[in-house]
Amino acid sequence: MLDVRVALITGCGKSDGVGQAIARRLSDDGFAVVVTDREPGGVRNQGDADAAPGSGIDVFVASLEAEGRTAVALVGDIGDPADVTRMLETVDERFGRLDVLVNNAAAPQGPDRADIGELSLEAWNELIRVNLTGTFLMCQAGVALMRRGRYGRIINISSMAAITAAPRSVPYSAAKAGILGLTRALSMDVARWGITVNAIAPGLVGTSRSMLGRRDTDREEHLRASARKVAVGKVGMPVDIANAVAFFADERTSHVTAQTMQIDGGGNSSFPLSGPDDGDDAGEGR
Repeated sequence: MLDVRVALITGCGKSDGVGQAIARRLSDDGFAVVVTDREPGGVRNQGDADAAPGSGIDVFVASLEAEGRTAVALVGDIGDPADVTRMLETVDERFGRLDVLVNNAAAPQGPDRADIGELSLEAWNELIRVNLTGTFLMCQAGVALMRRGRYGRIINISSMAAITAAPRSVPYSAAKAGILGLTRALSMDVARWGITVNAIAPGLVGTSRSMLGRRDTDREEHLRASARKVAVGKVGMPVDIANAVAFFADERTSHVTAQTMQIDGGGNSSFPLSGPDDGDDAGEGR
């Protein structure tokens, strides 16, 4: 066993994803990181290309180890109780502790992105099983280790789709909204053990998932067009979410719990947004 702070991050298979950005940031902060995914290279969304060379949790862990960092890769389905038990037992055997749990994994998208009249029960069940039940199972198993150490930080990745209206996303929005309720309720159950529970609700983030249903669209142009509707003038990037996770994971945030941080650059706007080159009256009556 190593006397080092340990963080477990789910959903780390894709090299351009939020999971690997979170794991690298926590590794930068001195954590030993345990990275997981259902498949080594992450589960593809409908219409995704094959995994890019150099992606996958094994490759990612090898890159961290080459820099002298401590990292472990585990394959498992967060919606499967047996897999969850196995992964947390591995963490306990290897490190004897768990300081930070980041529930980032989410079910692949595609069949769920349908009008409710066309939505299958199978698509609904899979989104709820992974996104909501999976988060519950990981929290339940993680809390057992954290209570033993009387310390912990749980950060659940929700979505702005849990807060604002989003078309053709009933199961996704429902599951992500459920995560917010789970976060608030769980924070009350574990606060006296020195465990905080918080959530992050990202808006559009520039990952492969942002291109769902846009296979014939240039990715950079899509992101530029989306950025024009965001107050700060850019879409979010994985590092933006990672920096928010680092805040909640810090030992000094012991008085911050049951909160949801919205990371959306000021939100999407249907109105023209002023910029520095719009003249002296920029922002007035526009």
